Amino acid sequence: MVQRDTIVPNVKIKDKSIFSLEELYKLLFRWFELNQYDFNEQEYRDEDTGAGQKHLEIKWYAEKKINDYFKFVIETNFLVLGLEKVEIESGGVKRNTNKGEVELRIKAYILKDYENRWEAGFMRFLRAFYEKFVIRGRIDDLENQIYEEAYRYMDEIKAFLNLHRF
Repeated sequence: MVQRDTIVPNVKIKDKSIFSLEELYKLLFRWFELNQYDFNEQEYRDEDTGAGQKHLEIKWYAEKKINDYFKFVIETNFLVLGLEKVEIESGGVKRNTNKGEVELRIKAYILKDYENRWEAGFMRFLRAFYEKFVIRGRIDDLENQIYEEAYRYMDEIKAFLNLHRF
């Protein structure tokens, strides 16, 4: 059975401001690409609430295969409330952008034995022994690595939201 070790349980980033949802979307997509994650948008719901506003719910699943036993996963859930198009003037140039409240929830974990090779009877015992005594240091290193990657990802989001204030 696939074992899931949660490293970053459910971190929330919330901001209400003027920002470009399109630029945020592209930035995060590129981040996954540069960090060699396979990216999948599992859900995209768009609800028109009237008065030119929308509510969005977006769910992303990104995974990075480390080897045949370990896989990193970062899940991102977007909730955007009251999203509306606005026109701003910055440096004498008019730009179209967005205004609203964005909330992102990020979860990061490691999947072990994601191909279920160590599941049958005695193999399960060997797996526990292998993880506890043989590769314990490797597991600790991987946990630190995904922790750092998840927080770099969240720092990227925070920097974007803070730097793109108008």
